[in-house]
Amino acid sequence: MGLMAFRKLWTSSAFEGVGDEASRVVIPIIAVSMLGAGSWEVGIINALGLSAFLVLGLPVGVWVDRRRRRRLMITADVVRMVVVLSVPAAFLAGAMTIGHLLVCVALISVADVVFTTAHGAFVPSVVGKDRISDAQARLQSAASAVAVGSPSVTGTLLSAVAAPFVLVTAGISYALSALALRSIKVDEDIRRAREHEGFWLTARRGLSFTVRHSVLRGLFLSGMILNAATMFGSAALAVYALNVLGLGPAVFALLSTFAAMGGLVATLAAPAILTQLGIGRTRILAGVACVPVVALTPLAPGLPWFPALWLGVSAFGWAFLVVVISVAGAGIIPRIAPSGRLGTVMASNRLFVLGIMPVASLAGGALASWIGVQPVLWIWALLAGVSAIPIALSPMRSWTNFPAGFDSSSLD
Repeated sequence: MGLMAFRKLWTSSAFEGVGDEASRVVIPIIAVSMLGAGSWEVGIINALGLSAFLVLGLPVGVWVDRRRRRRLMITADVVRMVVVLSVPAAFLAGAMTIGHLLVCVALISVADVVFTTAHGAFVPSVVGKDRISDAQARLQSAASAVAVGSPSVTGTLLSAVAAPFVLVTAGISYALSALALRSIKVDEDIRRAREHEGFWLTARRGLSFTVRHSVLRGLFLSGMILNAATMFGSAALAVYALNVLGLGPAVFALLSTFAAMGGLVATLAAPAILTQLGIGRTRILAGVACVPVVALTPLAPGLPWFPALWLGVSAFGWAFLVVVISVAGAGIIPRIAPSGRLGTVMASNRLFVLGIMPVASLAGGALASWIGVQPVLWIWALLAGVSAIPIALSPMRSWTNFPAGFDSSSLD
């Protein structure tokens, strides 16, 4: 592992996470508190924030394989910096509108796809394929640390200044992320222009490789089910906590801190868990363990002490298990996919894993309105457990480590 280069990448990831957290939290607050947005507008904002992965994920993956990933990440940071700073500028000019916020969210979403896809393909260039799992755990620690501290900082700023000005911190964070990336010097495995196939042929081959490969198919099916479970839970949890259990907004906000702490602990524990259990058993057991952990939420009213306590325990455990599952699968795609097509294969995986999220969010909200929030919370728990099945049916079920000499086949 290039230690200095990885430290710079870790620093960039931390700053980029601060920008993401601030923009994700503050833009809906601006829409509701300053522009009178209702649930429909907020739903559109949330959908736009995820939809680019579904619409543009695969083409961006092909593009990433043909460009320097570090440059693309820097460009994505700069674009997001300009976009988020346009909000306080519009506020000062008296020109801030819902339409402007929707355009901003859409542009941020596109830049997020570029950054995330390029980042995933860039990590092996920095640490090597054999160290990706360890690197992923360390990068996840940056994201978890940001998630722990960000809510209190954002809350303090919101109480001190108008909401649009809080986005200045996001703009600064994106700028610092870009500066950290600029100082990284590594060799990237990029195909020469004459070696490129047709754009859509490359996309089709990457998608076909992902779907037909038994290991990758198990990975994306498991990820799809887990993310669908997450969005079902998100659609019902706030209504359940605030309206059914009668928790106050401040108490409900603390749940995000519990979740962030669970994710942070998981980043520290995941390497030891993987060493003890191996890749296959870690993913299967963590998926099964999600069922009782999530079940604490709908069971909370009947459990001893306070419902908020059990929601906090559930949030902590859920985040812990999701991060462990993520780390357990982190090094698999880069080792299977040819390096010159890594961005395309990773984007094909994200097309399924992240593309399901806006669809599941809308489905979860509609189902909660139809049958009630508590049944949807049980669906969340059951779906999370079902996410273990594709891994149990794939060659990964018996993996301790990535097997030496594993036949990853070819895209060609």
